[in-house]
Amino acid sequence: MIHEWLNTLHLIAGMLWTGGLLALALISVVFRSAGTGANDGLRALAVTVQKWNRCITSPAMILLWVAGIWMIVSHGQFPHAWLLIKMVVVLVLSALHGLLSGNLRRLASGQPAKDFALVRKAGTVIVISVIIIGIMAIIRPF
Repeated sequence: MIHEWLNTLHLIAGMLWTGGLLALALISVVFRSAGTGANDGLRALAVTVQKWNRCITSPAMILLWVAGIWMIVSHGQFPHAWLLIKMVVVLVLSALHGLLSGNLRRLASGQPAKDFALVRKAGTVIVISVIIIGIMAIIRPF
């Protein structure tokens, strides 16, 4: 019974986290297209998204990791290739979350954001990662 609850928490946290990541990626694109002409409205939007990130997205990532590791430890599924691939992709998304959060912090304070290739392609990386994670978790091809 506990496995079902952990799996449910894991899925909910994953949906909240990826939704928040997409919001972070979107605001990065909006600021990049605005260039140096970012106005107070855009900065207010960045502050709002920053609050969402702090209250929802980051805790969802932590809950996702905790529930996932708990399920691995309690069921001993670690050696499977599908799980290793899924964990590597989640690790990449976690790093992307850190980069996007740092950029958002800079944008909200009026500082210029750093221009990383991974951040420029964040939306695409997130969508492809979610597809890979879904395939690995549901179909388990390896």
